[in-house]
Amino acid sequence: MIPPFDIFYVSHNGYIWQEPAESLESAKLRVQQLGASRPGEYIIFSQKTGNKLSIHVAPPNTSLH
Repeated sequence: MIPPFDIFYVSHNGYIWQEPAESLESAKLRVQQLGASRPGEYIIFSQKTGNKLSIHVAPPNTSLH
């Protein structure tokens, strides 16, 4: 069975496929994990509906105070 969701990273060259996900919740969690090392915009695509969810992961706060 094909997983119902795909995760993509949005680069200046277009979408870069990252991995599949079994649920929207697991895809959202995985985007946060991926974004920890590669901040930016991610798209979660539903194979079933064709809907896209855009999530922006900000870089971690690196200021030292």
